[in-house]
Amino acid sequence: MAKKFKTVLSTLAALASVCALAQPASAPPLAKEGFYEQTLCFGGSSHVINASETDRYGSYVLTGGTQSVIKAFDAMALECIGTWELRSTVFQQKGYCVFQDPSGDKIHGTDTVTPQGYSVELLGGTGKFKGISGSAKIERLGAMSTVRQGTMQGCRRISGSYKLS
Repeated sequence: MAKKFKTVLSTLAALASVCALAQPASAPPLAKEGFYEQTLCFGGSSHVINASETDRYGSYVLTGGTQSVIKAFDAMALECIGTWELRSTVFQQKGYCVFQDPSGDKIHGTDTVTPQGYSVELLGGTGKFKGISGSAKIERLGAMSTVRQGTMQGCRRISGSYKLS
């Protein structure tokens, strides 16, 4: 019995040594250009002014996070601010967002809703995203009920391309 115990302890010690020397796998470097897709979910505060029966104006501050099968674009935290207007049934929106990955590197950009569609433009970044530019289309993923008055939340799918200079 003592011999088996000693063998088990020796095996555990060997495994501990191997684990201590093992380095975590790092993400492959980001390609100079490529495609990306993210699902992002967010929530935050909004303020609405009802100007007339057909015209409303608003602003928002949102935070959230992303999921992506592309490691560089996964698990990013985001913070966005923006404004919108609804004038005589025509909706337009302009916002600015900063995405930050777990290592602290950032991407910043703008999102726009016009009668022609919902899109993103990547304006720059830091760290591994320094010099990034690109564009994407945004798809709304279903509708969510308002949790309480003065808030908004939702999920979106972003699909686009990027370049690093």
